[in-house]
Amino acid sequence: MKLVVSVMPRSLEEAEKIDQSRYEDADIIEWRADFLPKGEILRVAPAIFEKFAGRELIFTLRTQAEGGEIALSDEEYVSIIKEVSSLYQPDYIDFEYFSHKEAFEQMLEFPNLVLSYHNVEKTPENMMEILSELTSLTPKVVKVSVMARHEQDVLDLMNYTRGFKTLNPEQEFVSISMGTIGKISRIAADVTGSSWSFASIDEGSAPGQISLQSMKRIREILDAD
Repeated sequence: MKLVVSVMPRSLEEAEKIDQSRYEDADIIEWRADFLPKGEILRVAPAIFEKFAGRELIFTLRTQAEGGEIALSDEEYVSIIKEVSSLYQPDYIDFEYFSHKEAFEQMLEFPNLVLSYHNVEKTPENMMEILSELTSLTPKVVKVSVMARHEQDVLDLMNYTRGFKTLNPEQEFVSISMGTIGKISRIAADVTGSSWSFASIDEGSAPGQISLQSMKRIREILDAD
């Protein structure tokens, strides 16, 4: 599994102060641009892409509807994504499929989509249908992150992910059970068929994240013979 760490600056000054050396052990950097006012995103973008030049980078606008910090119309959401993508070519573009479904056709030009679904309240009963619809669109990555309320929520999501990966071996999946009881899903990503696990350095971007230092050690233990 690759380890993803999010950067979440709230201003240009914060972005310029990021010490990229602290992120050396991360395999992928996720820029959570939703912590900025929408009018500041393009102003901050050069600092982020310069800081992490040569690194794999995900551009993410996590909206309030899916646990993020920004509220955008479909038009605003797509416009910002397209502007950042045309100027800086991030390796991955996160797209909240179910929140902006009506605008999805405008994203078909991008081969590097992470089609995502987030639910910070619960693990829906129709997770199989959600995974099936996302998988049918064959994006670069299918990503689901849902809150675990019970142990069975965690086991179900891990089982579904393994099943979908077995049936679709060429498709990349990322699945996360959020919350304390969901931490095992972050550790056991390789077993379930999940390609990435998200870790934190200072502030976590989701409930239940484990520190990058700990995740690196866990990965070393799991990879050892």
